[in-house]
Amino acid sequence: MMVNDEKYKEHKVFSELDEYIDFYHRLSMSVTFFATMETTAIGMDSYVYSSIQGTVDSMKALLEKGRINDCYSLDRKYFDSVIINTYSNLYLEDHRSIGSIVDKINNWLHGKEKLPEYRVMSKSIVMSI
Repeated sequence: MMVNDEKYKEHKVFSELDEYIDFYHRLSMSVTFFATMETTAIGMDSYVYSSIQGTVDSMKALLEKGRINDCYSLDRKYFDSVIINTYSNLYLEDHRSIGSIVDKINNWLHGKEKLPEYRVMSKSIVMSI
């Protein structure tokens, strides 16, 4: 069931979400054919950006139905995706060397090793700023 209140349906959040959906779609397409250096992953960033696009699209659909509380879990998923992607790219930047594969990233991608805890990732991101 959709929300019938016109003022609600015209809220600027819906146009902003459309902009985010378009942004992540274009970003995903622009990096599709680039291999993530020093990993065995092809299109790692493209996959992440496409996933984020889907998350934002789902948030919009839920908001259109007035299911604001359900959007909080997707908001958390969006936040986690951004943190993990940022941390992974910074980790690659700090640990790259010509011709080598960064084992940690490969292990994360193939489920052989857990990602670091959130506090470790966020501290690393803050320290790199």
